[in-house]
Amino acid sequence: MVNFGAPEVFVEKVSDPKNIPPPPPPDDFTKTTPNIPVRRDDIPSNDWEKTNYNIQVPKASADEWGKTVANIKPIDTGQDSFGGSAGVPSTPEWGMTEPNINVNAADFGSQPEDFAPTPAYDKTTPYFRLPEAERVKYQKLPPTPAETAAKQAEEEKANQGIPGWFWFIAGGMTLLFLTVIAVALVYIFVIRNSSYEVVVKDAPVGSSVTVDGAPLSVTSEDGTFRIPNLKAGSHTIAVVHPTFNCVKQTVTGDDGEKLKPITAGCTPMKAAVTDDCGNIHFGEDDKAERCYNSALDALPDPFTPEDLVKALNILIINFESGKYDIPPVRLAAVKKAAGFIQRLPAGVSLEVGGHTDDVGQAASNQTLSENRANAVRDALVKFGVKPNVLSTKGYGSARPLVQGTTDDARYRNRRIEYSVIKQ
Repeated sequence: MVNFGAPEVFVEKVSDPKNIPPPPPPDDFTKTTPNIPVRRDDIPSNDWEKTNYNIQVPKASADEWGKTVANIKPIDTGQDSFGGSAGVPSTPEWGMTEPNINVNAADFGSQPEDFAPTPAYDKTTPYFRLPEAERVKYQKLPPTPAETAAKQAEEEKANQGIPGWFWFIAGGMTLLFLTVIAVALVYIFVIRNSSYEVVVKDAPVGSSVTVDGAPLSVTSEDGTFRIPNLKAGSHTIAVVHPTFNCVKQTVTGDDGEKLKPITAGCTPMKAAVTDDCGNIHFGEDDKAERCYNSALDALPDPFTPEDLVKALNILIINFESGKYDIPPVRLAAVKKAAGFIQRLPAGVSLEVGGHTDDVGQAASNQTLSENRANAVRDALVKFGVKPNVLSTKGYGSARPLVQGTTDDARYRNRRIEYSVIKQ
């Protein structure tokens, strides 16, 4: 048997010429075994490791060698790769090495089937079995750019060349458009013509308006109020103010009808015979305003700045604690004051002074009094008084009108006081 690499042949020495076998019978290629020696040099180096010829055969022990080798003498094949010299072997020697030998199985101590082709030889082709992890990796390769482009082209073709996001946006815009149209139709044919509205004008500023006894809100600063969505039919409208007498009015309208504005028809209340305008106490804001209205209406024409200031100081604007917003019900009185101030001679200037009670810190009261004076001045300017006619000053709690810490005293001391500073 020949082992490639460093050729090494073990030969059992034949000492008796009688042991030389006779010449081989004629070649019978159908019975040759596939164990044909192959030169390693004939196979490319990079493919040699892939063949099954490169099988490591363990070296047999001496006592087993006779069962696996043919006890053939080494021959000189004339091939440098086997290390021998060139020459032609004799007939007895060549017959022992020629691959087409039908050797009696008894000489090898084995059965004929032992020389059957080795099953592994049918895998000498470049056939690889990758490890499972590698095989799965190659089976799940990501799509190539060409495959991705082809898939996208198929999707666009299925959508007739228009991408899906276009259909999504188009559907949303269509739905929105139909919704707007539906709302507009409902408003035009159902809501707009299913009611009518009434506008009230010339109401006292800060008045509240009721419809069929239900309060709605207060009027705007110009004394108007809009009442929308009245159901078809008759309704009673009333303007309510604590110091004005207003007449209730009944309006009738059909769905979609536009009525003319109605006038509130309110007149300011004057002091009653029972009202003691010289003694105004805690909680008598409305009484103070009635006395205030009477005093202004009683002024001569023309009146002096001192007469006007005396009448203006009757009004008590009862600000909420710590605040400087004018209560809405007192805005009508401030508006009336603005009308009289505008009648003063040119060059006259008035001071709007703010005062607080003695509750709280002096610094905070000072700031609060200034803010209250500025709020009244701003309201008068809004109602038509020229800004250069008025100035403001805060006095805090430094100038009480009456002494004491009772509720009544503090009520009288929380006030706006006018004075003439230039004539």
